[in-house]
Amino acid sequence: MMKAILLVALFVLAWPVLADDDGQQDSLNDSRQRNQLQRDVSSDRATMIERRQSLNRSERRDEHFDERLRNKRQLKQSQRRLEDSQRELRDQRTPSP
Repeated sequence: MMKAILLVALFVLAWPVLADDDGQQDSLNDSRQRNQLQRDVSSDRATMIERRQSLNRSERRDEHFDERLRNKRQLKQSQRRLEDSQRELRDQRTPSP
């Protein structure tokens, strides 16, 4: 009888340690999953940042392209005006018959 009581007492004392082993394993798995999720989130953030930066660069290129086109058009208009002005001056200098 005494041996049975000691065995039960030993089992009761050892149970939390034995049962905790599975909890530690689950905790380890949870920790691994949490770390993986954090890596995934960080990776997603990095991807979003890269995409945003790429989009910003693309928009800036488009803006520069548009600006260059505007400048070209303005230059052509200025050239036409200059040519028209020169033509008018020439016409004014030439005596009309």
